[in-house]
Amino acid sequence: MPLSGRSLRRIAMFCGAAALVSTGLPLATTAAAGTATATGGAGASLPYTEVEAAHEPTNGTVIGPSFTQGQLADEASGRVAVTLQGTGKYVTFTTPVATNSIDFRYSIPDSATGSVYTAPLSLYVDGAKQPDFTLTNAYSWYYGIYPFTNTPSSGNPHHFFDEVHRLFNSTYPAGTTFTLKVDSEDTASSYTIDLADFENVAAPLAQPAGSVSVTSKGADPTGAADSTSAFDAAIAAAGPGGTVWIPQGTYDVPGHISVNDVTVAGAGMWYSTITGTAPGFYGNAAPKPSTKVHLSNFAIVGNVQQRCDGCQVNGIGGAMSDSTVSDLWIEHLKVGAWMDGPMTNLTFSGMRIRDTTADGINLHGGVTGSTITDSNVRNTGDDGIALWADASIGADSQDTISNNTVQLQQLANGIAGYGGDHNTISGNLVEDTGITQGGGIHIGQRFKSTPVGLYTISNNTLIRDGDLDPNWKFGVGALWFDAQQATITGPVDVSNALIEQSPYEAIQWIQGTVNGVSLDTVTISGTGTFALQDQTGASVTVKNVTASGVAQADQGKAPSYSCDVGHFILTDQGGNSGITPTQCGPWPAPVYPPYPTTTR
Repeated sequence: MPLSGRSLRRIAMFCGAAALVSTGLPLATTAAAGTATATGGAGASLPYTEVEAAHEPTNGTVIGPSFTQGQLADEASGRVAVTLQGTGKYVTFTTPVATNSIDFRYSIPDSATGSVYTAPLSLYVDGAKQPDFTLTNAYSWYYGIYPFTNTPSSGNPHHFFDEVHRLFNSTYPAGTTFTLKVDSEDTASSYTIDLADFENVAAPLAQPAGSVSVTSKGADPTGAADSTSAFDAAIAAAGPGGTVWIPQGTYDVPGHISVNDVTVAGAGMWYSTITGTAPGFYGNAAPKPSTKVHLSNFAIVGNVQQRCDGCQVNGIGGAMSDSTVSDLWIEHLKVGAWMDGPMTNLTFSGMRIRDTTADGINLHGGVTGSTITDSNVRNTGDDGIALWADASIGADSQDTISNNTVQLQQLANGIAGYGGDHNTISGNLVEDTGITQGGGIHIGQRFKSTPVGLYTISNNTLIRDGDLDPNWKFGVGALWFDAQQATITGPVDVSNALIEQSPYEAIQWIQGTVNGVSLDTVTISGTGTFALQDQTGASVTVKNVTASGVAQADQGKAPSYSCDVGHFILTDQGGNSGITPTQCGPWPAPVYPPYPTTTR
């Protein structure tokens, strides 16, 4: 299904009163004695260690920090990166762990017309030259307005970065140096390096007993021939409840593979790769979803170079009940997994979703009792993880988004709940998200969704989330609520939230009426403008909510914003500091976090 314009341009809003309005409450700047401090969430248990280039030895140029859209550093982890321009420029990563692999995030300049090109970049391990990497602009550089183009003349350049990875034949100990260097044969005009992941990848898995190998049905592990018919034949031969095996290799599957009551397993996400124009594994269409589908331990690598909301070019799709999707690496598709309900009891775990033109994972309508957990979603072109309770299909209910690391969403939010009820968002780490038109975690009565009912949002960490909305002309909160299409009644229970280095406001309420929000043990540490930014009627209970390093308070002004006197009802349950009083006036210039940013 198309994304139905979920990221269409917003209506500009502005509360323009110039006078400073005080609630008369004392301006507290330190937590009260005995106030609980939030610890937040750690995110996914990732098998790799991430190292930021800007913290490593380099003779290149450290760019950033930047919180301005259209600048390379704004889309980098920590909002800082390293640009290598000219022969001899390098950045050296010293791996903190034993590793037999590297994955790094990079940007090379686009061509003048947006046409695709490749450029080599040299790699040295402990000073020894290795085969060059081949980098490309094919999956980066978008322009214009939603849903964007590949044409530079459209303006508004964004989505600058891509990734490339390699598995080595030997394991290197901790302390080994990996140097990315511009040699004379490296032809891009510049190379911007953001980060590198180092992982000691385990040996390939063995074929399960009784399984049917796709190669036994003629699949080509070199990727030279189309293997679609061989995959279909292997699924048919395995039969209901059977297992299909994908040996080590790269298999060209240009389109969809239909799956129902079957296990499809590979040797590991580094070893078994499905590639093609737009490969994907799809369940049956609702209302008769596939059941007992289990997909695990392989990669799906597409060749989607532009956003087409009406195109079915997703890694996982259709409807699957009583099913699991685990340990898949999905990249260069429109969406990692777009699931059209109704369906129930679907679990995603151990996912690695990178560099999509739209969402990472979206559970779209009537998806119940399902879980997205222990996964990494990075550099998506829309929401990282979303529950879209489309009223034309039904509520997303009793779903859980837990212990994920969600990073660098170029549009919209890290994690979003659009309608739905009895859902849980817990234990997640959300970093550098909402680069445009979004924030970190968002609950919204939007996009024709079912009513927002109970949401439990607990034990989450939000770092550098939100940015200046180009249409509203003010910031979007790291945590924000929007009742655009109907009053939100909730309840929405937020607890143990750690919000750090918000470029603009930490928590925001906007449009309609937002009732039933409770904040319990929320620690705001650093924000470019306000701790709380109210722009609509709302009722909120606050307990142990503390804020420090708030730009407005540091300038001797009220730390929060509200022009809705009598309509924004804040019920103080004790232990709060640094969030009152409020002011009403022109939008202040933000005060951005300094470099270096938080060490994770």
